[in-house]
Amino acid sequence: MLQSHVLRIRSLLNRIVRKSALLILLGVCLQVQGQKIDSLQKQLARTRLDTNRVHTLYELSYAYWLGGDDSLAIFYGIQSAQLAKRLGFLQGEGKARLRLVRIEADRLVDVQGAFAQLDTVRLISIKLKDRHMEAESYIRKAQLLEGNLTRQKETMPLLDKANAIFIDLNDKPWQGTVFNEKAQIFARSGQFSKSVELYLKARQLQEEANDLAGLRSTLPNLGVVYSALGLYTEALKIFDEAAIVAKKRNDKLLEAFLLNQRADIFEKEGKYSAALTALSEAETINKAIHAVYSLPKVYARMGKVYIKRKDYENALKFTQLGDKLYRDAVDLGDFVDHMVQLNYGKIYLAKKQYNRVLSYAAKGLAFAEESDPPLLAEAAEYHWLLAQSYEATNRTDKALFHYKKFKMASDSLLNKESLQKATASAMNYEFDKQRQQTKLSLQTLKNDKLTQARNFLVGLSALAILLAGIIFWSNRKLTAKNHELTVKNREIEEALFKGQSIERKRVASELHDNLNTKLAALRWRMEAWDVSDYNEEDRKFYAGLIQMLEDVYSDVRQISHNLLPTELQTQGLASALQTLTDKLNFNPHMQFSLDKSGLKKRPDSKIEFELYHVVLELINNSIKHSQADQVVLSLTQNARKILLSVSDNGVGFTIDPQANGIGMRNILARVDTLEGTCRIESSPGHGTRVEIEVPA
Repeated sequence: MLQSHVLRIRSLLNRIVRKSALLILLGVCLQVQGQKIDSLQKQLARTRLDTNRVHTLYELSYAYWLGGDDSLAIFYGIQSAQLAKRLGFLQGEGKARLRLVRIEADRLVDVQGAFAQLDTVRLISIKLKDRHMEAESYIRKAQLLEGNLTRQKETMPLLDKANAIFIDLNDKPWQGTVFNEKAQIFARSGQFSKSVELYLKARQLQEEANDLAGLRSTLPNLGVVYSALGLYTEALKIFDEAAIVAKKRNDKLLEAFLLNQRADIFEKEGKYSAALTALSEAETINKAIHAVYSLPKVYARMGKVYIKRKDYENALKFTQLGDKLYRDAVDLGDFVDHMVQLNYGKIYLAKKQYNRVLSYAAKGLAFAEESDPPLLAEAAEYHWLLAQSYEATNRTDKALFHYKKFKMASDSLLNKESLQKATASAMNYEFDKQRQQTKLSLQTLKNDKLTQARNFLVGLSALAILLAGIIFWSNRKLTAKNHELTVKNREIEEALFKGQSIERKRVASELHDNLNTKLAALRWRMEAWDVSDYNEEDRKFYAGLIQMLEDVYSDVRQISHNLLPTELQTQGLASALQTLTDKLNFNPHMQFSLDKSGLKKRPDSKIEFELYHVVLELINNSIKHSQADQVVLSLTQNARKILLSVSDNGVGFTIDPQANGIGMRNILARVDTLEGTCRIESSPGHGTRVEIEVPA
């Protein structure tokens, strides 16, 4: 019974999210869509029963779907598929059936029928040997399975299979579509850093292919995730870039959406007047284009802003207006819109109507936690409302329970690691973009010179000797320019590394000097508490808090040290590794030895930094997995290369090239950054040896 209820929730939620996203991201306002439908209907009246009519029926289905009329979209989609089948037009039949499945992914009313459509599409793709159709069928199946709690785990493998085909076909826009789908899944579950990484991959592919339709989806979604992480400056920058796309496409719905998201940031920053101004502009646009799915969200957010201003009458007025319009637009039954639900809870909390707060918060929490994946941000706010209400009504046990749940949900959503990973992904994207532009400039220069050389050969064939001289001169100039660009590229890399080092030093300093100082002060204050009147249970709880603060203090200190070890900066790699092994040898069960005699001079600072973190990763692997009692580190150097080896006498393992974990991928990425090589030797029972060579 519960599963059926959750599936219903999931079905309705998917329908709202996909329909809203589609309207926003495809930039189709209803007025333009109506004009297109009229044109297609006139065209349909003139076409015969041939493949052109199949195409027109398909376009009508697509247009009605974008306009929000699923019934007519299905009607014309079925007609297109049936006519194509009667004509033996397999390509058109497969395309129409995929459109019907896409519509059903919003509705989730006849899921079994949609799966049957996909079975037919699969047979058609085999007959036609159409791998693109096969890959698209995997994406549609994944979208269907997002509403099935028992088959959620099948979604990612299907997207991976689709992406493998699109990579083989070198279809970058569809690769971007896959990454976009994956990013949305991670964002819904609160895994924002992974979501940012995938959105940036989608963006890079879409920019390379000049896929404005794809960017219309990726850029706003990326900005929303940045906003969720608290990276407001980055989010606003992305929204500005998305606004350029909206202007190019005359995309009024996207313009309204971006105003709504900017208002969200203004509200979080306490700029309430600016937030209301942006929302008023969004309201004007949505009213002009009759955007029934977007206008309720604008009113709900207005209510949220008025709550922050403590104007609860206007807050209730706009929340009720948004609630009514939302339910009229989507026919949700007892389903709740979380922004509206949270607004009601906060309004009635301010009015001290605690029973109403408990009712709204409990219902909203059930929906947030039963969603798959759970909606952590909304759940955290509901726990906060429940904790406040229970505390106000002297039910302290329940208040404490919900405060703990609120803290757990909040901590899992936003943490320094997520921010660091998201920032690193953004920096890598910008660096890759700069490097790609440099390569493009170099290639353009080469192409220009080759064109000049060819024109000289054709026009001045009689002057072969002179032409040879010109080509020689041109090549010399090209070589010089190539060298100049190479030097510039190296300067960019060095500047990036220097900037990263400065940022690491700043973060390490903040952690050590600021956060650790505050933690020490907090521990000192707590240790000064008089606990003589505490009972045994409270004393255990007090002692646990003191120990937890001690652990956090140690963890922060270790993190700040690992970000940029002092020994690595001042004394070099060999000294830093010696200090590391000395610390590790306090554990008698595993002994570490370092042979640094072959290191003749200090390497470049970037090489030292990357190799130090490679060693950290390899030592971590030995401690966690090897069951060894001896680990040997060796550093040697010759005129051309630096050789690092880490070996242990542990249990070893069978090497599987396809099974690299995150740690091994990090090692390989760092080695690749240094243009080096990595070799692993291991077998069960014979320990493990990793050798890394990088240019000196």
